Amino acid sequence: MRPLPLLLAPLLLGAGVAGAAPLTVEVRFDLRGVLVNRAAPSALTLHAPGRAPLPVPLRGPASVTHPESFGLLLPVRVPLPAAPAGELRLRGPLFVCGLRERVCRRVDLNLPVPVSGGAARVTVTDADLAPHRSLWPGR
Repeated sequence: MRPLPLLLAPLLLGAGVAGAAPLTVEVRFDLRGVLVNRAAPSALTLHAPGRAPLPVPLRGPASVTHPESFGLLLPVRVPLPAAPAGELRLRGPLFVCGLRERVCRRVDLNLPVPVSGGAARVTVTDADLAPHRSLWPGR
């Protein structure tokens, strides 16, 4: 009986699969019709099976026309020690204002993050932040 491997097993499981390559998740933003409020409590997180949610910081220059908002959001890279065994998701509330309709709202984002060929990328677009329409009038 070898006690050393048994003692190391929890450490190896907690760190990911032994020998697994690290994975960097890239989150991009392609927002043209909405601005994200800089002062509101927007809080995106990356969710991976078996791991605590990792924060995705929002940063970028202020809008020239609406200084309370980001003019654009810069891409963010979130490193993981190893690729997860299950699905990655980008979740969290974003407080956005539509440039055309001039309505501000909270959008709860919940997007899958595809992993392909050792890379993980997701792009948040205006369509992801569009208000959901009710199928039932009056509700």
